[in-house]
Amino acid sequence: MNLSSEIFNRLITPGPRLPWLSEWLLNDMWSKEEYSKKSPSDYLKDGEAKVNELEQIISSASSGIYDEIVSESRKNKLDEFLNSPDKAVVIFDGLSLREIPILLSLSEKSKIKAVEISTAISAIPSETIDFVELALNIGKISPSQLPSRKELKDRNVRAYYYDSPAQKYKIEEEQKALLLWSSFPDQTYNDSGARFIQHFENNRILLEEAWKNTVQQIPAGRKVLITSDHGYIFFGAGCAFTRSQEDVHPLNQFFGGERFVVLKENETPLQHPDVYYLPERRTYLIKGRVQTHPPGQSGAKLYKHGGLSLMECIVPWIILEK
Repeated sequence: MNLSSEIFNRLITPGPRLPWLSEWLLNDMWSKEEYSKKSPSDYLKDGEAKVNELEQIISSASSGIYDEIVSESRKNKLDEFLNSPDKAVVIFDGLSLREIPILLSLSEKSKIKAVEISTAISAIPSETIDFVELALNIGKISPSQLPSRKELKDRNVRAYYYDSPAQKYKIEEEQKALLLWSSFPDQTYNDSGARFIQHFENNRILLEEAWKNTVQQIPAGRKVLITSDHGYIFFGAGCAFTRSQEDVHPLNQFFGGERFVVLKENETPLQHPDVYYLPERRTYLIKGRVQTHPPGQSGAKLYKHGGLSLMECIVPWIILEK
């Protein structure tokens, strides 16, 4: 498909563009077919380079799509699952659309039927505690606090928190909705390995362990939703917007190593074409795939989130029947 003509025409067509974009990401970029015919590294690099090309068109000619993402992010899609005792939600923290083929392969191996494969939108900014506040309505807290929260217990929800792919629990057979929150793979993006493309392949192996200790442990007879609080950008060669040092310098100064910042009292806002302002949260976000280069270790990491881009904000939404 020619990104410079056919997709451009779709982007400038009146009406919502987000549903089509989500379909394109699912069926063209991160499909089982693409994953099966390439090495994990090539699958990641090739897909990210094409998404980068698309987002450059969005940034220059159709930036209203970012407004669509922000608008859609305010909707909560988890209520249906957490209000029913025959359902379970598994949240893999930081999982992206790229990992969907791996999840579907694990589902087939486990003989668990996938009945829906679609997408959802993360909270904005694409950060964990913002998602917890939006999706669970219990304030900005760490996911590790979820098992003890009275608000969830009052809603007949049993929560489990997994601090690593190897963490195991015996899940009780009871008439409660289940919420399983795994800190994987987000925890790994702080590792030194996040400076290299091979990090994706290493996480692919660990995902199978996390799957066995979460999804496979859920009692039979439930519908299981697999989703994520946010995705991430891979900033390998050819996977970022081309920007001069002069363009990036104010972003380095304002954002440091992050992709969003909350404006402090009396702090001067930043006027910049690559910045999106969220007034209700006094939050500034980096749009698209602009890569800052702050000094120190954070500047060398290839896997990042927190901003406003397709791969950070559009996340998996997979429903299984056990």
